[in-house]
Amino acid sequence: MRSYSEIVLEDDEAGFAAYLVVDSSDRDVSFGGTRIDPSVTRGMVVELAENMSLKLAGHGSPVGGAKAGLRASPDDPRLKQFLGQFAEACRDLLTSTTILGKDMGAKQWMLDEIYRTLEMPQLGVARRHRPTNRCPERLFELDGYIANMTGQGVFWSIEEALGGALRGARVAIQGFGVVGAGVAWHLERAGARVVGVSDRDKAILGPDGLDPRALLAAKDDSGLLAESRLPGSCVVAARDELLAQPADVLVLAAGSYLVDGDAAARIRAPVVVEGANMALMPDAIGALHARSVRVVPDVVANSSSAALVGHQIASGNTLPPPALWADIKNNIKRNTAAVERLSKQLGIDAKSAFRRLVGGGAGALRQDAEETHVSAGDLQAPRA
Repeated sequence: MRSYSEIVLEDDEAGFAAYLVVDSSDRDVSFGGTRIDPSVTRGMVVELAENMSLKLAGHGSPVGGAKAGLRASPDDPRLKQFLGQFAEACRDLLTSTTILGKDMGAKQWMLDEIYRTLEMPQLGVARRHRPTNRCPERLFELDGYIANMTGQGVFWSIEEALGGALRGARVAIQGFGVVGAGVAWHLERAGARVVGVSDRDKAILGPDGLDPRALLAAKDDSGLLAESRLPGSCVVAARDELLAQPADVLVLAAGSYLVDGDAAARIRAPVVVEGANMALMPDAIGALHARSVRVVPDVVANSSSAALVGHQIASGNTLPPPALWADIKNNIKRNTAAVERLSKQLGIDAKSAFRRLVGGGAGALRQDAEETHVSAGDLQAPRA
């Protein structure tokens, strides 16, 4: 039986809010990341949870999709308290069916704080549902968990979209965080040229190709690219100039809701790959589709981490990594090609095509949501 649950925690006095959404799942375990950022809204978390269900559907839905979001700054001195409040509000779901990992803004210590409050390991729910002696305590200890694994999936989708013709291909990357840098690393090894990247403040352009290692070395403690550390051949430009650069592929890896219709109108690349969740706003999706720009949607390109974790959770960490990664690669490549075919056949955008491929089940029960609102006064103090 499919179910959908929401927990809403809002403390107006503290200026803090948190949301947990378990998107209509017929699995006994659900999984999703935890986003910690001042931009978090309930609607965003609902969409992210549906996105997680769609990603997992492209890999056989080993577990259900979920998402958590805390409207708070990762460096707020009260964050530890907020994490404890959130854990208490979500205790029933987080100790019975739902496992949380990291998303934008979240660090491992933050997840550890949630599970310390719950007095259980991060993978305690998985251990209970799949009692094997192979399941570790934390997600990053799962077999097959590797560095740059989201970037690996984005790379495979690019490789498929270009028909394997990566050597010399020009790629621009919006966002040079974990995903963007990971994609650049894989592309450079395959012989592609990274011709531009951007961070929160600026674009770094290099028509003849940028060295991903030099870019990584130029990052400062805040994750931005320090101009003083960049090679002299780099050209620094306004951030959104990246979108207008001539390239064979544009990778959107900066964050959610960053490309609207006006920004999409500037894009010159014939292939756009969503490396970040919901990078394209609805009007941008429509604008790119109207111009016949090929889009590989987030639910395909950004799915490798979810697939690895989901399958190992469902199996109790018993799947051999080489075979599992081979399946994930095949799924991403197959879905990249299938979305493009169906998009052309039906005259619909790529994400709508993917929904057709997986049957449109994700999010279907949202209007019948079982929703719990929790106020600050209803909470127990976090346990020591």
